[in-house]
Amino acid sequence: MSPATYATGWFVVATVDELPPRKVLPLRYFGQRLVAFRGDGGAVSVLDAHCPHLGADLGVGGKVVEDSIRCPFHAWRFGADGACVDIPYCASGKIPPRARVRAWPARERNGLVFVWHDTWGRAPSYEIPEIPEHGDPAWTPWTMSLMTIRTAPREIIENVADRAHFPRVHNTEIESFENVFTAHMGIQRSSGVAYPRGGGEDRFALTATYFGPAYQVTEMESFLPNRLINAHTPIDEHSLHLRFGVMLKKMASDEKMARYAQGYTDNLQKGFGEDVQIWENKAWRDRPMLCDGDGAIGALRKWYRQFYLPPGGEEQGG
Repeated sequence: MSPATYATGWFVVATVDELPPRKVLPLRYFGQRLVAFRGDGGAVSVLDAHCPHLGADLGVGGKVVEDSIRCPFHAWRFGADGACVDIPYCASGKIPPRARVRAWPARERNGLVFVWHDTWGRAPSYEIPEIPEHGDPAWTPWTMSLMTIRTAPREIIENVADRAHFPRVHNTEIESFENVFTAHMGIQRSSGVAYPRGGGEDRFALTATYFGPAYQVTEMESFLPNRLINAHTPIDEHSLHLRFGVMLKKMASDEKMARYAQGYTDNLQKGFGEDVQIWENKAWRDRPMLCDGDGAIGALRKWYRQFYLPPGGEEQGG
């Protein structure tokens, strides 16, 4: 493995609803402070948070001015590209050429705000696809949840291939299960019967696709056809945010569908809670003792390594 601490790829840092016009949103991800804001032009920008002048956090008391953010300490302003565009008290009017902060590539997709992280500063190598059902009046809007978990991203990602844990941890019987790993996509196709903790059963067939190392979309056919998102973003080396959202095909009144969506989300949260107690207490095995019923864990790890490799790097074992 390379010495990179955090993977290369697109990561969710907020929902679009968290960034209305002129909103400033302080963030802490990848072991550092960031700031997101929406300028008057409507676009979301994400910058390193600390002002290069005397280090104030732009996300704590900063204000949007047109398409820039104004520092709360001395009112220096920084544009969407991170360059300083105004110092109100500078007598000469000359802005120091190095007066800038890093601007992070950002995208709005599917009601979410993404940033591109790459330790070596490389440009985005793939894009996040649109979910056709998002915004379709035949489907509910996202019902979102957020969890803070003391674990590493690699623990979350292994659920893609870990067939054997579903019946033991989640009370779900798996009838078919396969993985496909291609380029930046890691895919799980499965079917079976889920037995919710509240009772009953739900027969399902799904395709869950990771687009890069940290953002998964699930298309599920079940009693209530649904679309799920599962996105994890590292806060630091020891913890992460796990966001998940539920969108249901409307089969009743909006009021009933909202209740169904919330109930579905509650069940998901319980399911993730079952994983969390394991993730937060388990030991990582570089060379796990596996049997022939464990699924494609080795293939998943090989696919996942690509997101930590430096330019021109080569894989170096499991």
